[in-house]
Amino acid sequence: MNIATAPVGITVNTSATLVALVTLSAALVFGLALMPRPSRATITWSVGFGIAMLATYVWVAANQFDSAPLRALSSGLIVCFEPLLWLGIRFYAGRRAFWPAAVAYIVIGPALLTYASTTDAYPVVFRIVFSAGAVFAGMSAWELFRLRVSARDVVLPLALVSSAFVVVAVFGVAAGIAGVGAAPGDQLRMLRDINGVGIMLTSQCAAITIVLLARGEALLRGGGRGGQDDLAALAGRLARARQHQDSAWSLLDIRLDDPADVQEAVGPAAFASIVQAFHEHVVDALPAVADVERTADSRALALLPGSDDEVRRHLRALLARVSTIEDSGPRAPLRVSASIGWVGARDADYDLEALASAAAEASALAQTRGGDRWERAVVPVR
Repeated sequence: MNIATAPVGITVNTSATLVALVTLSAALVFGLALMPRPSRATITWSVGFGIAMLATYVWVAANQFDSAPLRALSSGLIVCFEPLLWLGIRFYAGRRAFWPAAVAYIVIGPALLTYASTTDAYPVVFRIVFSAGAVFAGMSAWELFRLRVSARDVVLPLALVSSAFVVVAVFGVAAGIAGVGAAPGDQLRMLRDINGVGIMLTSQCAAITIVLLARGEALLRGGGRGGQDDLAALAGRLARARQHQDSAWSLLDIRLDDPADVQEAVGPAAFASIVQAFHEHVVDALPAVADVERTADSRALALLPGSDDEVRRHLRALLARVSTIEDSGPRAPLRVSASIGWVGARDADYDLEALASAAAEASALAQTRGGDRWERAVVPVR
């Protein structure tokens, strides 16, 4: 008698793969983004990865015990990654974060799915929760596309994956409303599987993007290249202005007031968040044509065009924006401020070294006079 034996093959356990990839992504974010660069953005992203990692463990338990409530809970927790991803991007960009919407979804979504898991209303509830998660994914994609970084390819994979989430949700809702294709139960199972595959893809893209944004922030934002390279753009701009005898250029030395005292008062994590917000406000408050270079955590140089009145208007706006840093989050019970040294390009014959020295002296003078102000440098006639 010949006994037919099945060929020995390699089987792939989707649940184990999901757990491994999401856990690896979470470890990368915790170790390479959160620990060395603690901020509101990296903390929010890390919480999202923690919830996603928990969701994969619940997913495995649901399959092991064939539990509908656990399966529904895991689906809800997995989608909760999307609002936290969006929230972290808003924090990173220095924009107002509408955290109540994200928190409400994180609390209501999984609870609603778990409660409805044993009822006939579950397919409808699942589509509603899935679609709401897709809304956050779409907002994440929008925020990534408008993020002000020099290396656009860093955010492109995550933005495209988030956009794909929206497309899948739209087709899922359309199929459910039209009642076409597979049976409702099969459609729901397919959406659940897509949800699992989607979180694997999203977690990988998000981990890479988050680590690069957190670790390479100065380079991506156009500063922090080190040495004389930091000032190459400023020197080139001054050379062109000198060639055309264009006097409507000014160099600003912008410094965070009392950085050592602030760091001691709030701690390293909160101080990193303040520094990030400081440089974001410097970039946002100045015109787009200005050249801004981050020369240190608490200092930046900016070369901008305009008349004296226009420069004064930008200075007032910049000081006002820096003074609101404490209002954008519970960082510390203290007021953050900056001091600015201002010198006209023609005052030092377009010499960058002389301009930087004069602006630095003016900035130091502004700090000795109490800070939260600007001082115009007086350059001796040579």
